Amino acid sequence: MNEIIRILNRTDGGLVLDAATGRGEFITILKQHLKSFTQIIGVDFSERSVSYAEKLFPENDVEIFKMNLENLQFENEYFDLVCISNSLHHLERPEMVIQELMRVLKPDGRLLITEMYSDGEQTPAQQTHILMHHWIAEVDMQTGIFHKSTFSKAELDSFAKSLTLDKLEILDFYVPVDNPVRNCESLIRNCKDTIKRLESIPGSEELIATGQKMLSRISEIGCASASRVVITGLKPRDHNTSKEKLTC
Repeated sequence: MNEIIRILNRTDGGLVLDAATGRGEFITILKQHLKSFTQIIGVDFSERSVSYAEKLFPENDVEIFKMNLENLQFENEYFDLVCISNSLHHLERPEMVIQELMRVLKPDGRLLITEMYSDGEQTPAQQTHILMHHWIAEVDMQTGIFHKSTFSKAELDSFAKSLTLDKLEILDFYVPVDNPVRNCESLIRNCKDTIKRLESIPGSEELIATGQKMLSRISEIGCASASRVVITGLKPRDHNTSKEKLTC
């Protein structure tokens, strides 16, 4: 975790966008560790997530909006810092979203992406997190919600290099866990909720069985957050912003 904290500690955030903010977990990290910021704006397509995050951040320096990430309602070159955390594998057309994030980012502004990956040297507890994530992705896809399995490290490295950012950095980080078996309340709750969701869907016996095996694995092995990459760099001054300006 030190790598991402180091980056944030040296960053004057200014006006910050947190795209695909979900329940606002990354906003909490931004507020705790940015060197400074003026305001953080979180956007997400999910009405439920937006409603939750609005209640979580009642303060004036955070605003949350429901918005299509492929058509952000902000002017060109509007933000000083643009972030998207652990969400690339949730995007049906990530290239379109990244194009929009680059459009609303100021020249010399910082793009920051974090994303878990599925391979490499992961502990058994981390592998629990990966297996759980892939199971939920399969459940979502079968119920009409786009959710891919997580990317490999090589795929994320290739993606990062395609962004043509100035001062590009690609760093690994993870959150250490002292006792993996005692660290899993939210994962167990998520697993049980997903099984309940499946019980109302005909033909889900195999997925339910996988979920039950997952509960057993969590109790025996525990869990820990999978390793992630942080991809960050500055938008080049000569970057072409092709879309017309939109009204905030």
